[in-house]
Amino acid sequence: MPKAELKPAELFPISGDNVREIAEKGLTQTRDAYEKLNASAKEAAGSIESSATIVAKGLTEFNAKAFEAIQANAYLTLDYLSSLVAAKSPTEAVSLHSAHVEKQLKALSGQAKDLTALAQKIAQEASEPLKTQFEKTIKPAA
Repeated sequence: MPKAELKPAELFPISGDNVREIAEKGLTQTRDAYEKLNASAKEAAGSIESSATIVAKGLTEFNAKAFEAIQANAYLTLDYLSSLVAAKSPTEAVSLHSAHVEKQLKALSGQAKDLTALAQKIAQEASEPLKTQFEKTIKPAA
């Protein structure tokens, strides 16, 4: 028995009601997708704003800490210079210089550690809102 060939119109009957139903369904899906995308974009913008605020506060703190380091180094240098002026012999001047270099290196090392730790803390705190938003966005999609 030969197979009856069906025409596309017989497989997928199209009527005014079907077209309207398909169009309304498509429109509803598009609106839902837009609302979800819009909500995600607003949340992402909020996360970026939070992160920027944290960075701004952190940079203020970092700048203050750097200024303290500069000030401490200036005081060390002034103390060294006043001791050097009061030195009574070249041997004493060399001894003062060695002591000053040792103090300066110790101070710079401590300051570098403090500033590095602060920069890492700022980076960690600033990335947290973005990380949270990323996880929130990616997990539902997966």
